Amino acid sequence: MALETVEDSIHKPLSVDDLAQSVYCSSSGLQKLFRYAFSCSVADYISKRRLSVASKELLQGTKSITDIAFDYQYASPEVFSRAFKKFWGVNPTEFRKTRRFSELFPKFENPVKDGGIIMQKRKPVDISELYDKLKSMAGTYILSIDIQSFASVNREYGNATGDIVIAESFHRIENEIAPDMLLFRIGGDEFAVVTGYSDLEKAEELVNRIVAKNGETVKVNGENIPVSLWVGSSKIPQGALNYREALEIMNDAIDSQRKSKEGRA
Repeated sequence: MALETVEDSIHKPLSVDDLAQSVYCSSSGLQKLFRYAFSCSVADYISKRRLSVASKELLQGTKSITDIAFDYQYASPEVFSRAFKKFWGVNPTEFRKTRRFSELFPKFENPVKDGGIIMQKRKPVDISELYDKLKSMAGTYILSIDIQSFASVNREYGNATGDIVIAESFHRIENEIAPDMLLFRIGGDEFAVVTGYSDLEKAEELVNRIVAKNGETVKVNGENIPVSLWVGSSKIPQGALNYREALEIMNDAIDSQRKSKEGRA
């Protein structure tokens, strides 16, 4: 219910205390749940969801940056621009001119079931937009992508640097895929590309282009952080495909690629 409240309040004032009260929970209890289930604070989750949704409006181009800033509860365009650049690595004006995709921080799924917290290896994300596309693309290849050694980046340099590495990875993938392909984040440091290719050779050519920059660095606070990606490919099966199966197909492709230790690095 807390996650739905965040979505309903994207354009409204929402404090941690307000959110906790709406779900009949203490603020400290809600903070513990978010950190345990999602590895971020409540305020950080709200901010990232607002920035992710706001970026869609930037790409639509129908509103000014100032109007978008105020719509998403930022005190000024300058405050919005600082937060946006920290999130995406570029300012809103550059993003609007150069980017095509915006789903960098999808809504998380409810981690609580039957009174307890669901223990999962990956953060549970809402892939409803991607799932609808997957169902219509049976028989074609999907690329599942994971950032190598991402946990060590967060551990050594902090989560803010990790966010920039995620944005850089997203941008690298975006630069190599065709306009009609869909790029989506499916986990903490994982992405998916619906290629539309039924030919494995074409899918592999795309993989090779994406990983060609493996080892190149992104500069964050004076540090040059190397960024490399694991990329696995799998064919979307014919026939009925439920939501969980779709996510498992992508996760299995990532795990198989990582276990093979090929890495295409």
